[in-house]
Amino acid sequence: MPRLSGLSVLLFTFALSAETPGVFVATHAKDLPLPSSGYQVYMIGEYHGLEENAAFQLEYLQILYKAGLRDVAIEEKSVYQQQAQAYVDGTSDSLTPALCLRAAILDGIRRLNADHRDAPVRIHLPDVDSPASAIREHLLALQKRIPGASSVAIPEASKIKTNGIEAADRLKQFHVDSGIASELRTIRHSIGAYQNGLEADTGRAKGSPYLEDREQAVASNIEDLIRIRKIPSLLVIYGSDHLSRTMRKDGGPNRDQQFAPLALRLQTSGISVYSVVTFPLSGKSFWRGQSGDMMWSAADGHLASGVTFDKLLAAKPAASLLYIETKREHATLPSQDISRYAVDAFLLFRSTTAMTNHCVN
Repeated sequence: MPRLSGLSVLLFTFALSAETPGVFVATHAKDLPLPSSGYQVYMIGEYHGLEENAAFQLEYLQILYKAGLRDVAIEEKSVYQQQAQAYVDGTSDSLTPALCLRAAILDGIRRLNADHRDAPVRIHLPDVDSPASAIREHLLALQKRIPGASSVAIPEASKIKTNGIEAADRLKQFHVDSGIASELRTIRHSIGAYQNGLEADTGRAKGSPYLEDREQAVASNIEDLIRIRKIPSLLVIYGSDHLSRTMRKDGGPNRDQQFAPLALRLQTSGISVYSVVTFPLSGKSFWRGQSGDMMWSAADGHLASGVTFDKLLAAKPAASLLYIETKREHATLPSQDISRYAVDAFLLFRSTTAMTNHCVN
């Protein structure tokens, strides 16, 4: 077989990508067939620590915003929701240090809201509170918001594990609305996750992130937004591990139990979900104080035909995004675990830069 010239290879790979249903190479999110209607929840599952994450998330948010979406849920602790909302609304100019890992996406939403003051984006933080000091902070905040609850003793952080649930239950005995009831439910789940070893601030976390208390807290809070708050559509930004609609086997404190990820829980509850996992094909990352280089390249992933991702990207040297619809094309990523995820699409970054560290060490 004669050796192909560089131009021939380029033309071959371009034709191949163009003729492969469900495979798209592009520079901007607007050039991809990302859905903007037909779902209640649009989920982006990120590979943490990439500067490109927020850029793509904000591009997709712009698409969804034009279609009427006004609500975004981010993988962060519920206690800081009011502070996050004040920041993106522009009524506060400082972002609490506890939200430093989300500075890029929150800054982007703040800019969007500055241009759309008549219809701003609302922020929702549906995750459990952690560490114990954050749980205590949330209990104290609710105590102030509940009429007559000043007599309830809120334990110190060192006593949250043993006495926190009792305090939450005492607060619930007062007349509370559905919003406060949901927050108290989250606090109970937060304490349950803490009792099972989870402690997470802005640095390296302790314990298993795949706990029943945590995942159910998030699922319940998103269900409340859809069913009680009547939010028609919601963009949810979480880590990729929470996006698969199949059971995991690494749940529980010892990572040895069956575990239903967030997307599966939402689907089981009857909520329509679109899910896309973002993943780097080369580059660097920075997350929770840890930096590193990717130990793989685009040549380590391929389509069902065996054509590797680097050949697909060669068709458009200036393009940065490779989008694969999983129902139309089976793809094997450099990560065997993520390759098995039951999601609607993979969004692959040609190359990534490490996320800017906004946290004070």
